[in-house]
Amino acid sequence: MTWLLALPTLLAAGLALVTPAVLRALPAPIDEPEANPYQRLATPTTALIVLGAAAVAGSLVVIITPATAPAWLGLAGPAVLAAVIDARTGYLPKRLAQAAWLLTAAGLLACVGWLGVDALVRAGLGALAAGGLFWVFWRLGGGFGFGDVRLAPVIGAASAVVGWPLLAGALMLGGLLGVAWGVAWRASGRGRAFPYGPALVAGPFLALAGSVLVPGTH
Repeated sequence: MTWLLALPTLLAAGLALVTPAVLRALPAPIDEPEANPYQRLATPTTALIVLGAAAVAGSLVVIITPATAPAWLGLAGPAVLAAVIDARTGYLPKRLAQAAWLLTAAGLLACVGWLGVDALVRAGLGALAAGGLFWVFWRLGGGFGFGDVRLAPVIGAASAVVGWPLLAGALMLGGLLGVAWGVAWRASGRGRAFPYGPALVAGPFLALAGSVLVPGTH
């Protein structure tokens, strides 16, 4: 069991090591083709932030729901890095969202043998539900960027494989955190638009931590 608890930190360390290279390799956002905002984040400080965030996220999963841990690889890895980038730049890189999809799908297939096909179906439905919900918000002009829409299926799949109550909690807590952050962002005079990705990614982990206190949510 000790090695299992150490695994999230080892994976987080690997992610932190490649973070500067990933940031330098990411293409510039369409809005800023001449000044790539990702490259200025390729620093040891960013790598340390990613290390801490990914280690905490992965450890929560391994401690609380070890059987579904492979399904959370995309969320605790590329999605965490994307959230850190969004917090600093206001952009959620498409390539990191795609990497999160692939890791989530691979993780789901890896654990379907002991979770059963029902869990895989539930994860697929969760991905569709979360992705569809954020697509509607985006189409209605609710302040969400399309990067949030791309990440939403990962949140839906990882949360739903644990259970529908966890998915509901993830969306609710992510939304509440996003509202609080948005109010603070606008109160500071930094404009109307704010990065929602960090709250979106934090939601499932907050719900997972809360599920320990609320029986029957996972």
